[in-house]
Amino acid sequence: MRTTLSVEDDLLDQVRIRAAAQRLSVAEVLNRALRRGLAEDPAPRLAEPTLVYGDPSASASAPDDAALRARSAQLDDEELQRKLAR
Repeated sequence: MRTTLSVEDDLLDQVRIRAAAQRLSVAEVLNRALRRGLAEDPAPRLAEPTLVYGDPSASASAPDDAALRARSAQLDDEELQRKLAR
């Protein structure tokens, strides 16, 4: 299957060097790297505590940790879309 990827220049240079050294195509080196990466067990993500400053009784009206993380992910996605649209 064909697809388009955005690969950082320094990584693409490394892939091209490895492809030439192993007499493989760039696509084959990328496919092998992806397979190795996906085969690894993902590192466990440790939950980080949410620090609350000020009056603890007022924190009931503040967004919870899950809502803050969801908003952060949304902002990251929007930033990535802006970069890709350039």
